[in-house]
Amino acid sequence: MSEQLQKPNPEEQPETPEVINTEPEELDDLQQRVRDYSDRKWNAILTVCGGLVGLLCGALLTVFSAMESIGMYGTIGAVVIALLLPRFAEKRVKRSIRKGRVAMMIALALWLAVTAAVMIIKGVPIFTK
Repeated sequence: MSEQLQKPNPEEQPETPEVINTEPEELDDLQQRVRDYSDRKWNAILTVCGGLVGLLCGALLTVFSAMESIGMYGTIGAVVIALLLPRFAEKRVKRSIRKGRVAMMIALALWLAVTAAVMIIKGVPIFTK
């Protein structure tokens, strides 16, 4: 019984050749231009764009959601932008945009914190009954 449960000897297993794709990846003009950016320049672009998207989402959550005509749609828009825009951009440019997502989160958190602080200073009730 113990002979059946033993691990197979790695020398007895047939070797499977590793497949390495040596063909160059076909890139369009935008993807090639993005690949040519230095890491420093790419990180700067990601930080600025991520910050702007975070501020846009914050404005949609606080300013536009307070309007009667588009209140709920502002919240939905902020969620859709925050979730789908980075994913779409990453697939489009074929380069990681993780730092842009982090910048977006930081900008959104700062927007919400400043908005809450302004509300507290002005005496606006945050929670209503």
